[in-house]
Parts: sequence; structure tokens; C-alpha cells
Amino acid sequence: MKKERIIIIGSGIAGSLAALRLMQDYDVTIITKGTKQESNSMLAQGGVAAAITKDDSPKKHFRDTFQAGCYHNKPLAVCELTTYGPIVIQKLIKEGMTFDQQNGEFLLGLEGAHQMPRILHAGGDQTGKVLTTFIQNQLTAVQWREQEMAIQIIKQDHQAVGVCCLDSNNQLHNYYGEHIILATGGLGQLFPVTTNAKTISGDGLALALNAGATLSDMEFIQFHPTLLFIDGHCHGLISEAVRGEGAKLIRENGTAIMEGVHPLLDLAPRDIVSATLANEIAQGELIFLEITAVKNFESRFPGISASLDNHQVPFRKTKRIPVHPGAHFLMGGVRTDLHGKTNIKGLYAIGEVANTGVHGANRLASNSLLETLVFGEKVAAYIQANPAKKRNQSVTPAPTKHLLAHPLPDKQQLQEKIGIALGITRTEEKLTEFLHWTNHFEQANGTCEEAEISNMLLVAKLIATSALKRTESLGAHRILEGVTK
Repeated sequence: MKKERIIIIGSGIAGSLAALRLMQDYDVTIITKGTKQESNSMLAQGGVAAAITKDDSPKKHFRDTFQAGCYHNKPLAVCELTTYGPIVIQKLIKEGMTFDQQNGEFLLGLEGAHQMPRILHAGGDQTGKVLTTFIQNQLTAVQWREQEMAIQIIKQDHQAVGVCCLDSNNQLHNYYGEHIILATGGLGQLFPVTTNAKTISGDGLALALNAGATLSDMEFIQFHPTLLFIDGHCHGLISEAVRGEGAKLIRENGTAIMEGVHPLLDLAPRDIVSATLANEIAQGELIFLEITAVKNFESRFPGISASLDNHQVPFRKTKRIPVHPGAHFLMGGVRTDLHGKTNIKGLYAIGEVANTGVHGANRLASNSLLETLVFGEKVAAYIQANPAKKRNQSVTPAPTKHLLAHPLPDKQQLQEKIGIALGITRTEEKLTEFLHWTNHFEQANGTCEEAEISNMLLVAKLIATSALKRTESLGAHRILEGVTK
């Protein structure tokens, strides 16, 4: 008998782990917009948060997650994340995954809004790369489709049955399966300044929305406080773990920024730190991370040190790193249950593209990699326990939409507009102006470039609409009263 077919869109940890658990019993295909190495998972510096020590507990982790999320989280989802997380971690360790240790004990880091050190690291500040590579190296029985962009979920009788893709030459390819899993990451490339990989532009969100899936909490976008900032441009992330090891945010004159702002000072929740820095920058301040208190900086953060050297930052002499906030993580997304199921039969979503409710209005640091592991495991377990009816008949997808009126905007122009309207702080006026501007355009997906810009427009409109509906500030959604130009 032929195996059930599984199509996974996205090559990060969530999709790769699901593929690993399913590949022996299913026909698994992974489709990725870039190469298998291009994902936010690969770029993750911080680590994986998990309650694995005797003095820690899932209950404590639950409390920190809920508090950071401004109590907008779904309790059952948070409980699943914090309780099942350590089990998944131990399973990976038994399979050969190694996390950093010293004298036989895990080197656990401290990050913002955690009441105690519980962040597992691998390769110092290269946890995402080490973990993703470990999982992908075991994917011996999957079919890879790299450099192909999914542009449409194929449906039949209100059920997801396949995916329509464009390759790098803009040629169409259709793939069919009994289970379609979105693991495409978030939407960082909508913004002019972001920590996200070049391929992460909201495609999975647009795919789901166009297919009729429900999306929620789209107004909650987390901005990471510390991106390397040189001559008006950002060059990648400076992990929150640096502050966890003692670094402080300072102004150019050396005064501390977070004193008097929050009891946790530099390790306050990210929404608070980012908003504080944005206010300082608006007043003309230059922002730095002062690293004098960080012991063995270069050995603890080899990847960051190499990046600083590559960009000729004299951090050894000055003990300062120039930083700036940037778009980092979407708390909202495609609404799913705790098995990754969406409201469309046969369509699942896991990782950042999904909204299970674990993050609430503001994600707790290092819960993102934990989410990919937990729900990568859970969607695989659900599929294994619920056989689907196999299909032999291919379905012809509906004709793709083409531009009807006004040309699509330039990508950089679109990013700048989004940055102004949907940034760290928002106003009703700017949101309304942005939505009016977007109404000049329609979707087109005849080429990968058209599809990407169309997806960005569609997702940005949904964020702006959601932000207008939430009239009070909450977590990462900060809406200002009055008019600000």
C-alpha cells in the first residue's frame, strides 16, 4: 500500500522535527523558499527555555510565560509548552543532541522576564544552528524541494489536498498530500529593520488566509531590543543572553537607560525594553550595550564576537556595542489547537506561523525554539494517531490571481510604509492612512517577486486592521492617543 503523503512548507526546526518523526511511515516532502539552511531557526542565538533543574519547575516556567504574555496567553497551551518541553529536550539528548555543559552540569543562561536561569545553549550563541543541523542531518528519508515558493493551498471539498509552488524560474509545480503542514516562520521581512532571515516575509500566513484559515492576534509583533546598529543600518541580532550575563543598555554619555523603568532593569520583558529604547532614539540618543560585566565575552559569544569583528566594531577597547530595536517575532498567526490543526481539514500550522496561544501579547525569551520542538512533536503524534483517507486523484488548482489595476509597490517602499505604520508604537491615524494606501493594490502571483510582495501587503493589511480593533495598548501592541506625525 502507498504511504500517506505529507507536505511540509518550511525548513526550520518545527518542520524538520515533524519530518523526522514522520519520515519512516509516511511519504514526506519538505518545500522551502530558499535553501534548507535558510530559516529563522538557523539564526537563533539565545537558546531553549526549559525547566530541567531540581529548583525549577514547569509551574515556575508557566508563571513567567504568562506574566510576560500580559496574561493574554491560553492557559492550556502554556501548560502544554512548559510541561512537555523538558520531555522533548530529554528525548533529543538521548538521541545525541548536546547542549553546553561545564563540569557535567548544563550551562543555563538567564534572559529577560525569567525568574531564574533555565536557557539551554549549544555552541555558545549558535543554539539554533546546532539544533537545526542536528535534526536535518537525520532526515534521510524525505524529499527536499529547495528554492520553491508555495503560492497557493490546493483545496477540494473544503479540505487542503496540496500545494502550488513557483520555482526560481517561475515555473509552476503542484504537490499533493493527505496532510499539509505550514512551518514557514513569521513575517520579519515586512519591516525595514529585522532579525529575520531574508526568506521570512509572511508567506505562510498569506497562504493560510487565502485558503480560508482563521488568523488571530496579528497585532502582537515583538521587537527585539538589541540588533547590531552601524551607520544607520542593522546587521543581525545581539542575543538577549548578553544582557543575561550582565551587559547593560546605556546612552552615549554612559548613563543607564533601564534604571527606574522596570524592576528587572535590562532584563525586563522585551516589549518594555524595546519601547523604552524607541523613545530614547526618538529623542536623538544613541544606544549601546555596555559589556564590561560580561565574563569571557568572546568564548561565551563566539558568533557575536565574529560578527562584531566582521563589522569592525572595537568592542574589546570600548566595551560597547551599538544597538537598535528591530522586528523579531509574531505572537499571533494561524489559529490552531494543541495538535497544530487549523479550521481547514488537512491543514496544520506549527512554529511561529501558528497561534496556539502560548505567547499571549508578548513572547517570553527563548520560548520560540521550545515551541518549535513541542509542536513539531505534537503534530507528528496527532497525524500518526489519525490515519487519513488516501487520495489517488490529482486536483487542478484554481487559476492564480493576476494584477488587475495598479502596479505592486516596490518592496523597499512597502517595508518603509509598514515600519512607519506598524512599528513599536502605533496611532489610529497612521494605521488608517496605511490601510487607505494599500487599497490601491491587488494580489498577483505570476512570479515569486509578485507573490512575495502580494503576501506582504495582505499580511500587513491584516495587522493594521487587527491593531485598529484593539484600541488599548497590551504587550507588544502599543497604540498612542492623539496625532503623531
